[in-house]
Amino acid sequence: MPKARIAMNKIREIVRLKESNLSKRMISRAVGVSRPVVGTYVEQVEASRVTWEEVKELTDDQLIERLQQRTHESDDPRSIELHKQLPAICRELGQKYTTRQGLWEEYMQKHPKGYSYTQFCYHIQQYLSDSELSMHLHHEPGRKLFVDYAGDPPSLYDEKTGLPRKVEQFVSVFPASGLIYTEATESQSLEDFIQGTEHSFGYAGGVPKIITPDNLKAAVTKPDPYEPKINQTYEDFGHYYGCVVIPARSKKPKDKALCEAAVSLVYTRILAPLRNKRFSTLDALNTAIWELLDTLNDRNMKKFNFSRRERFDLIEAPLLSPLPSRRYVMRRFITKVSVHINYHIYFTPDKHYYSVPYQHRRKEVRVSYTKNEIEIYLKNTRIAAHHRDRTPHQYTTTPSHMPSAHRILTEWTPQRFLKWAESIGPELKELIAAVIESREVPEQAFKSCLGILSLEKKFSKERLESASKRANNYHLTTYKAIKRILDLNLDKQDDLEQLILLPTHKNIRGADYYAQRSNL
Repeated sequence: MPKARIAMNKIREIVRLKESNLSKRMISRAVGVSRPVVGTYVEQVEASRVTWEEVKELTDDQLIERLQQRTHESDDPRSIELHKQLPAICRELGQKYTTRQGLWEEYMQKHPKGYSYTQFCYHIQQYLSDSELSMHLHHEPGRKLFVDYAGDPPSLYDEKTGLPRKVEQFVSVFPASGLIYTEATESQSLEDFIQGTEHSFGYAGGVPKIITPDNLKAAVTKPDPYEPKINQTYEDFGHYYGCVVIPARSKKPKDKALCEAAVSLVYTRILAPLRNKRFSTLDALNTAIWELLDTLNDRNMKKFNFSRRERFDLIEAPLLSPLPSRRYVMRRFITKVSVHINYHIYFTPDKHYYSVPYQHRRKEVRVSYTKNEIEIYLKNTRIAAHHRDRTPHQYTTTPSHMPSAHRILTEWTPQRFLKWAESIGPELKELIAAVIESREVPEQAFKSCLGILSLEKKFSKERLESASKRANNYHLTTYKAIKRILDLNLDKQDDLEQLILLPTHKNIRGADYYAQRSNL
């Protein structure tokens, strides 16, 4: 086809419509060209493997040359020479700052009469087509790590019953090099998902800039095409390692094609060879998996004289961030926690109370907690930190969080209150002991004790001692009750039993009656 038989705009339209999966008959009607002619161009398009995206960048002459190339390229010495160099050229692709333009210029320095830039790129694309490497070249080295779970995981077998139990298969891949990591986990829980991602970093010896998970619940609490809501703990994990979590778009399979390809390799190269073996523990299963994993990453990829590991070490490993000195400690979050009027929050998991500075009473805070620590944040500023106490219904209070009036109470003990009361009188000491005893925790009685003892200033020691006697007779143990006795001057009255005069009645037996009965 030395010259185009139809207008070039119609040839371009044939390429575009072919990629839209229209039939030759429909293309013929749309373009206004007979079906045999359409069929000829379709065959040339398929043979040259030219795409519509490439056609948009090609001139008319370049497009004609591309469509005709298959008929004469096999005998071209330029093609023979370039194909000898393609393995080395493709090895260089993907390295940081390495471009096709730069590689072509180096090629032209050695072969001044070689292919043009367009043809050079075409031969590279042809060489990479249907290979394992071609899908990796558009990813920046060291930038991303894809993570997911396999859909058909392996099983563990009970040693006693022999019954199988499904576990999960975590898979990750560095897209630029194709380096794969995988392990079996008990579940797809947040803990196991973080463990798998963290082990991926350890296997690679560094951290990428972006983690790209699928939209599983451990990573994404609310999928959205534009603003997905990331699990706070998984996001915190990413921050700790200095990377960001950007999920793959839901219902966009191309976003995770590399991870799907890695899962397929895990099936064929790792799980298939282990299909007839039985494992009863995760450790035993993972030991076998990791042996085959190293073999997979160390074997040469199809059509290339290098492995995933070699390519990773060459183009990705130098660009990864270093691992931190300590592993991530699992941190969970509770949002929208109210600070009570007593400047404490209620920590639901342990049913325990923790203090914050009293100035933040009645505000809404966020709680971050680990196995041993509790942190409380107000508008992303940490306002309190405590060692975790799992004792239910108890208070953990930092003295500096208390207002000055309350802070005084922390200096008091039951013994100190009893000693003060004893200095006034035995009835008051008995009353203070009863007040302390009536509370579940002694500290809860301190304010009542302090209030009762302070009544001496307004009234006298004698009156407070008399009021304490009356309160002890009636088992009263509150500040309000003692103050009421004093306010109403009840401490000056005799006991109620002595004031009541019983009426005379034939059915009421007096003391004489009971005295006679005792002498019988």
